[in-house]
Amino acid sequence: MKLQEIVSTLSALDGVIAVAIVDYESGMIMASQINQEGFDLEVFAATGSNIIGAKKRTIAMLDNDDYIHDIVISMTSQYHLLCPCSQQNNNMFIYMVLNRETANLSSCRRTLFQAEKVIVA
Repeated sequence: MKLQEIVSTLSALDGVIAVAIVDYESGMIMASQINQEGFDLEVFAATGSNIIGAKKRTIAMLDNDDYIHDIVISMTSQYHLLCPCSQQNNNMFIYMVLNRETANLSSCRRTLFQAEKVIVA
């Protein structure tokens, strides 16, 4: 399945504002879809890259063999979900922004994890 197809599937979920698959080393968006006009996904993707990179560096500094499964950022009107696409040597992550009032967080996370498995397969 192509990256844009995965993004389109995720963006069709209720309450999804935007979705991107991002290279966390460069901050470059590899595929994206925005469902809310005026939403600046590029800024969030770049910031998400910094968050993922910082957490990976912290884990490495601590000689911890654990990995990031996902990161959930709860804001007053939105949820931001960051999901690295592999535990080993893959620089991509999925960034998904949800409307807190209309999205089902549990359902969106479950679908996000399924999409991550498709990307690394």
